[in-house]
Amino acid sequence: MVALFYVWSAFYAFQGVAVDALKGTFSMEVFQASVERFIFGHVHMWFLQMLCGFYILIPVAGQICARKEVMRYYLILWALFRYVFPVLTDLFHLYTIQARIDSLGMDILAGNFGYFLLGYYLNVTDIRKEIRQIIYAMGIGAVGLTAFLTVRACRESGTYVEKWFSPASLNILVMSAAIFVFFKYGKLFSNTKRTDMWIKLSGYTFFVYMFHMFVIEKLNLVGITTISFPAVVSIPVLTIFTFMASLAGAFVADHIPYIRKIVMLH
Repeated sequence: MVALFYVWSAFYAFQGVAVDALKGTFSMEVFQASVERFIFGHVHMWFLQMLCGFYILIPVAGQICARKEVMRYYLILWALFRYVFPVLTDLFHLYTIQARIDSLGMDILAGNFGYFLLGYYLNVTDIRKEIRQIIYAMGIGAVGLTAFLTVRACRESGTYVEKWFSPASLNILVMSAAIFVFFKYGKLFSNTKRTDMWIKLSGYTFFVYMFHMFVIEKLNLVGITTISFPAVVSIPVLTIFTFMASLAGAFVADHIPYIRKIVMLH
């Protein structure tokens, strides 16, 4: 995972240096900035860094998950410290109490490690149909709430606000759980034909994620963005185009032996 991170980081970081070198306008200042970007990764590569952290903690996770009671205890604490207390602080301005809570230094309960354990818990736990329906309803409600709160926050601030898309937002937690449970119990793929094709496509998803920002950035360079056309047209069209272009890139990379080994997650 670390090797993949830095291969892709180099791909994004040194594009400008490569173009300048071809133009004969190499700049040490640009090169130094590229090295810094290479070390920290591109904007969407936070996901790989987080996965590395999760994998480092797998032995710890194994001990927590050895008993369901301990796992539930951790997840309850995580939900309280990560979501409930901050929400109550924002609603009722309980900043003094939140400061006291922060002083406990419960950092392991303030990050995204709980998502990792929650996924495992949902996977090994049998959830009754009635509970699943409640989870689905809450997930759908969270989608609408996310849109409403984001639009309201953007209008109030006059700029784009990402707060309600953050993993630290309760609405995102609810949506994540609902999607996970849906795919666990849904019959969407029960009668799937050509399973070999779906397995192949699933092997391309890592490349698609890593490459999609390249497609978006190059479209932006030529002036094609989501605000170039009405959003109802631009967002679905650009989404489909970006996905298909990234998928085509994955297909090509998968058929180049050396490249396949260093950019694909196999």
